[in-house]
Amino acid sequence: MEHKLSLMFFIMGTDQIELLKRALEREKRARKEAEKILEEKSLELSEVSQKLKVANRLSSNESLSMAESELNFSFLPEAYIKTDLNGSVLEMNQSAVEILGFDIRVSPINVTDLIYRDDYLYAVNSFKSLLKWGTFSDYVARVYVKQGPPKLVHINANLIYDDQNEPSFAEGVIRDITEKSKVRKFIEEQQAELSSIVNYAPFGIILTERGTLKKFNKSFQEMIGYSASELNGMDSLKFILPEDIERIVQVQNDMDAGRIKHGDFLQQLCKKDGELVSVRVNVTTIPDENGLPKYRLSVIEDITEKVNQSALVQEQKEQLETIYEHSPLGIALSDQGRLMKVNQAFCDLLGYTAEEVLALTFMDFTFDEDLLESGRGYQRMIKGEIDKFTLKKKYIRKDGGVLYAKTNISAVRDEQGNIKYEVVVIEDVSEQESAERQRNALMLQLERSNQELNEYAHVVSHDLKSPLRSVSTLVSWIKQDCENLSDTDVHKNLDLIEATAERMEDLINGILTYSEISSGVEREDFVSVDQVVRGLIETLYIPKHVELTIAKALPRIKADEIRVQQLFQNLMSNAINYCDQKQGKVEIDYIEEGEHYVFSIRDNGEGIPKEYHEKIFGIFQSLNTDENRESTGIGLSIVKKIVDLYDGEVYLDSGVGVGTTFFVKLKKPF
Repeated sequence: MEHKLSLMFFIMGTDQIELLKRALEREKRARKEAEKILEEKSLELSEVSQKLKVANRLSSNESLSMAESELNFSFLPEAYIKTDLNGSVLEMNQSAVEILGFDIRVSPINVTDLIYRDDYLYAVNSFKSLLKWGTFSDYVARVYVKQGPPKLVHINANLIYDDQNEPSFAEGVIRDITEKSKVRKFIEEQQAELSSIVNYAPFGIILTERGTLKKFNKSFQEMIGYSASELNGMDSLKFILPEDIERIVQVQNDMDAGRIKHGDFLQQLCKKDGELVSVRVNVTTIPDENGLPKYRLSVIEDITEKVNQSALVQEQKEQLETIYEHSPLGIALSDQGRLMKVNQAFCDLLGYTAEEVLALTFMDFTFDEDLLESGRGYQRMIKGEIDKFTLKKKYIRKDGGVLYAKTNISAVRDEQGNIKYEVVVIEDVSEQESAERQRNALMLQLERSNQELNEYAHVVSHDLKSPLRSVSTLVSWIKQDCENLSDTDVHKNLDLIEATAERMEDLINGILTYSEISSGVEREDFVSVDQVVRGLIETLYIPKHVELTIAKALPRIKADEIRVQQLFQNLMSNAINYCDQKQGKVEIDYIEEGEHYVFSIRDNGEGIPKEYHEKIFGIFQSLNTDENRESTGIGLSIVKKIVDLYDGEVYLDSGVGVGTTFFVKLKKPF
């Protein structure tokens, strides 16, 4: 039901009314004192006990039934009126006629026509309290009377309910307290407080007369950017955009004609600096003594931030919709497997139209062997153990083909934690699946090839070593038989054959070691590089002219100890072998570099030309030009292969005549 009084004052929002409530709370104490004086007077004038009982019920604001409301209240010394919920007066006693000067027997009256214009905000607060609680008390405000200046009255009111306990009417007792000095003081305080509330309200408030600003609060000044002197007397059209003028004038005309009670609309205002501010405007017309439109009271709320947020949300929504529609991934919303919404990519991946796919469930295009795994994940989501899970599964396309897809399923839950629907994202991985199968086949083939090569290397090693051992044995026998020969050339040739056979055996052993490294890391443990290097110093042949030192204790790494031994043995042997100085020096050290150790093996040998820095790590590559030096050309290739096995790096810094430093970068054991 539209309440006339409520509509007239609905310009104030709930938060704004609450602000007034807090201020008016302090005023109640003053009203209480006035009420005591008037209550004593009314009790003295009560004539009969039954009438006194009814009067007391009204004074205490107890709600009356329809039957009780039929009693005649003309006897009451206080003014009594009864209205419908639109404010039209249905009954009034003689005391009310004497106070107000109006008589419904002569002409109809509506209480909204009696409320003093400056008390509108207070009136709407009290009327809402009456509708909410069924009663209000200690209402003190000014009212217009038929003759003379406005009067200050005190009102207690309550609702009357029908047999279904629905509010039907309102009734109240009115007391004229105009002459009370305490009340006059209260009025002054109330005006000051209300003025303060209005002036410091967080929303703009303006009063206009025929479009000209008469009053405005500080919030409106700050909102619009003008000073008080600039705003005083300003035409309100100055900060209204031209495109809004016609619409706003139409609202004002409708209000003047009585077609609407108040206006509520959105618009933009132009600030002094030209910036636009979005506002929500609630405007109502305040009539003069003759009921003709005189003022317009507007409450203006700055909603710029809300508008911007709304625009941002809308933009993000459109962006998400664009992503959804144009995503290469299939996206679907489902309710327990029943499809609710799908994008075009989802349809294209399965070969259905949107209408066809929405008539299906996920079970209709899922292979039986995939149902168990997806079912387990869904049950965990229902129990709240997880909110999403991922699996690879096969889908049956409309044409009978198979789609291999990575499927992500996420739960969207309500406030109680129950699943409202599922978001399903599928990614076509058919090509990756095919490539994976090919890769696995190649890896299997490679494993077989490596195994065959390892076996072949061992067989070749055995087959080559046997004749070499025979050659070495025969040469040894021949040397014994020729011990007494004086021909030095024969002994030289026999030594050459024996050395060549030994070198050939070293070469075969190197090839076998190199082939075994490719089989991968069999085990990893914490290995003390310091212990490995010191052990090698004890076993390697170090000529007397070479001094080998360890700069500081070397750290531990995580690796296969045999591989670490092979790595440093080859580097140390290489450094010792190429020390051609009278006083050779080999130093082993390390530094820390982030998550790695960088080991260094430095010698003062003949050095390596820069163009060979990469080449020397190849198999059978050697820069040896001295026949007295033993080199198979495999040692550094073994080093490179071991370092690669542990995702490390090996490199060198060298120049002819300045020595060589090999660097090995390996991960720390975290």
